[in-house]
Amino acid sequence: MKTFTASAFVLLIFTAALLSTTDGGIYLRCECLQTHSKPQIPAERILSLRVIPAGPKCKNEEIIATMKKGKTCLDPTEDWVIFLKEKINNTSQQ
Repeated sequence: MKTFTASAFVLLIFTAALLSTTDGGIYLRCECLQTHSKPQIPAERILSLRVIPAGPKCKNEEIIATMKKGKTCLDPTEDWVIFLKEKINNTSQQ
């Protein structure tokens, strides 16, 4: 019985470690530690925009722009970011 309990414990620890180090892991923090606000990024350079609403893991709304050279977090309170978000929402609804 002790061997079974020890094996189950080791399996549990291994599974927890594996989940915390892969994309399937649970992240309990904001993805955006810094945001880009100035200068404005031209809309043509943005390939996609991912909006993560505020929730239990992060109290802030996060907006992540993907461009040819990588990703950057945008400041969701900036006027140009709000306009860009609305423009993309309107385009996707049509």
